Amino acid sequence: MSTVSLLRHAQFRRIFLATSVSTFGDSIAPIAVAFAVLATRHSAIDLGLVLAARTLPLALLSVIGGAWADRLPRKSLMVASDLVRLGTQGAFAFVLVGHSPALGAMVALQAGNGAATAFFQPASSGLVQEAVPVNDRQSANALLSATGNISSIAGPAIAALLIAFAGNAWAVGVDAASFGVSALFLSRVIVPPRAVKARIGMAREIAEGFRAVVERRWLGLEIAGFAQFQLFILASYGVLGPLVAERHYAGASTWALVASVSGIGALVGDALSLRLRPKRPLVAANLISLGCVPLLVALAFGAPVAVLVGCALVFGIALSLPDTLWFTVLQDKVPSHLMARVSSFDWMGSTVLRPIGLAVVAPVAAVFGPGVILVVAAGATAATLMGLLATPSVHGLIAGREVDERPSPSQSPSPSA
Repeated sequence: MSTVSLLRHAQFRRIFLATSVSTFGDSIAPIAVAFAVLATRHSAIDLGLVLAARTLPLALLSVIGGAWADRLPRKSLMVASDLVRLGTQGAFAFVLVGHSPALGAMVALQAGNGAATAFFQPASSGLVQEAVPVNDRQSANALLSATGNISSIAGPAIAALLIAFAGNAWAVGVDAASFGVSALFLSRVIVPPRAVKARIGMAREIAEGFRAVVERRWLGLEIAGFAQFQLFILASYGVLGPLVAERHYAGASTWALVASVSGIGALVGDALSLRLRPKRPLVAANLISLGCVPLLVALAFGAPVAVLVGCALVFGIALSLPDTLWFTVLQDKVPSHLMARVSSFDWMGSTVLRPIGLAVVAPVAAVFGPGVILVVAAGATAATLMGLLATPSVHGLIAGREVDERPSPSQSPSPSA
């Protein structure tokens, strides 16, 4: 199925539109939140705490969210999560109207947002698996990634304009509204009834998902790699990036430029993923992920803006293309009735160390300097990726569908409409 034909598929089109709107809002929020905290609290440590507050519940609650997403209609769970996030981000925007917003209020609201996301993300991977034919999943994943990356190009620029002319509260308010629109589109998605196993208790269902991860050695190793990536790369990027931009460059405008160019690079990665079909997708994904390293090194040494822009382009490609390959591998290799739980361990592993990194990176950088921490993060990430490439279960995985999605005798239909 071509890209155009895929968008004519009504159910995928609704998922695509929901993702487009919510990711546009989400591309505005990080810059607004980061510079709102810096402007009102004047503390990189407070910024790290606010960012960590969102990722901590996301890490802790993902496995519970995955178990519920394998029990309940995934669409309904996603709609409910969107409505919660509409409320938390709307309240956060209201809090920012004051001149001295309380740190506790900002932390609590971001924690609520992260908790809702913990239920949304595992369900979303399973919903795409249900709605899209097997042979079209990589293209579908590429399109979903592309819409987010298009938003990440325009979003930071719009965020900078909103911050400059209307204030941080309006920027976060746009993100809140996007969740309401996303919920509206998702509420219209209809997928066939899904066969699910009879309930065996929440703890046993979570354990079953964990066994599915352990039995696939490549899966557990890659999730461990994602955890390291979140600890070093994304924590450094999210906290030290704006800090370096504020101290040594032109502040929000420079960081918005870097984020926008990263979005362009991510879009290039999405375009490549529509055509690229590597025989060994995890080898390709880990090699391409090495492209995240140069941006951190450039920031560490105060490289000229032109160099930052070039590194940001590569950074974006190195984020988006491996993600598309990874999600396609999951959907091809993991049975549908386990997909949300396996995905929840993926999300948990991808976020469990991020709040620690976000919380500690600024204090550690205050002692050793941001440049030292950025170089250490770049080196640790490169070493981890090379280690994964040397692992037989990773470099030996071959692309293609391997799961049997027919219901077993112990499975019974569950309405997913």
